[in-house]
Amino acid sequence: MGLDGVEIVMDVEDHFGITIQTAEAERVRTVGDLVSLIRGRIAAACTTPCPTLPAFIRVRAAVREAVDDNSFRIRPRQRIVDRLNTTQRRQLWSRLSTLLGSPARELRRPVFLRRILGTSVAVLIGVAVLAAAAIDVRVLPLTLALAAVCALVLQLMTVPLRSLPPAEWETFGDITAKLVGVATATKQLHLETQDDILTDLRPLIVEVLGVDASEVVPEARFVEDLGVG
Repeated sequence: MGLDGVEIVMDVEDHFGITIQTAEAERVRTVGDLVSLIRGRIAAACTTPCPTLPAFIRVRAAVREAVDDNSFRIRPRQRIVDRLNTTQRRQLWSRLSTLLGSPARELRRPVFLRRILGTSVAVLIGVAVLAAAAIDVRVLPLTLALAAVCALVLQLMTVPLRSLPPAEWETFGDITAKLVGVATATKQLHLETQDDILTDLRPLIVEVLGVDASEVVPEARFVEDLGVG
């Protein structure tokens, strides 16, 4: 799956409270495959006793490794930015992919840096338009392309400065829930049958792909039939 597939996976993870590992995502070919994966997580949630405690212990171990302190204490409701400095957060994030079996959501840039980047992009576009107006309007595509390249360079240059947890990953409890989701669902546990899950899943797929709801059936293939790219 391409970028559309990534969007679907992220929406499904957030909606059903699960974490889809990379190997699992690669095996999902049809809507029915995805429904079965979700149903398995929901069924596991009904049979697995207290999955949160072992998951939190694993998160705590990763945190202690990141801070190099075997007695470091954390609580589920504590915000990560309040307990870990920038370097420690980056070290923790480098370990999360191994714990989750899939890439963790990327850290975000600080707010001030996001504002600077937004302003810079606006300025670059303005300069591109003004330059084209001063030289020849026909060179506008070229000046805009140069502005886009400059904006991309700025984005890449600031990648090492990302240090803030993404939305829904802000506390140690949030990370624990993502780890729990590798084996069990934490949301929509009332859904019992595959038809129930498909009914709940269908709007997510329709919103991302813009297809007709009638096309989202179990046998529909994401790439060949629904146009995931």
